[in-house]
Amino acid sequence: MREVSGMEACLLFEDRLKEQLLEFIEDREEPFDVEFLVKRCLQPVSDIKIRDVLCELIEEGKIIMLDDRCYLSTQVLMKRWLKQKIKNLEGNIIFDHLELPRSLIRQITRLLKERPELGYVDIEDFVRDAIRRSLSHQRR
Repeated sequence: MREVSGMEACLLFEDRLKEQLLEFIEDREEPFDVEFLVKRCLQPVSDIKIRDVLCELIEEGKIIMLDDRCYLSTQVLMKRWLKQKIKNLEGNIIFDHLELPRSLIRQITRLLKERPELGYVDIEDFVRDAIRRSLSHQRR
């Protein structure tokens, strides 16, 4: 078995810290700050380390900085945005200017052509059902 160097151990710790922080914050509905995260860590971690990890998560698009102190996961932000964009009118869901990236539309189009047994005639029905499934999965 090979010995792990100090540098490798440090990198492993930082990767694991990043995973654990993301796990903790990605479904958190309320904004959070560095002080909150430092207090919630099971092992002592400096606020500088946490700030560094938060910067990485911002660069990866997994969280956003709301102001100079508070952060929020993009997953929670997207849920909030979708809730605002979807109107419930007499039991029918109506999209109010929902925009999807072209790459996602191409992927959906390709999937619907490759898998006609799914029974979707157009992209709108597929997206509507996908959002419903995602929201019902999030409630569990």
